[in-house]
Amino acid sequence: MATRRRTSAVKSTTAKKSPRTVVTKKSTVTTQSVNKVTPIEAVKVTETPVKEEKKVKRSLTELDGLELILLPLLYLEKFTQLLLKNQF
Repeated sequence: MATRRRTSAVKSTTAKKSPRTVVTKKSTVTTQSVNKVTPIEAVKVTETPVKEEKKVKRSLTELDGLELILLPLLYLEKFTQLLLKNQF
């Protein structure tokens, strides 16, 4: 029966690497003075005309099929919100 060697017992055959030397380059930056100042113009605000929204009032007979379905669902949603907040 053959015995197995542990990997830590096996000597490494790779050559040791020498430590790397890092060369840093230093660059010099000359400072430049700023003499010219450009004036900032004031921002002109113009008012845009606001269009008034027109409220559409229609009777129940003039509603579309989709509106007939969504209207009770919206009322049901608002009713459940009020129930959950205990305000009804």
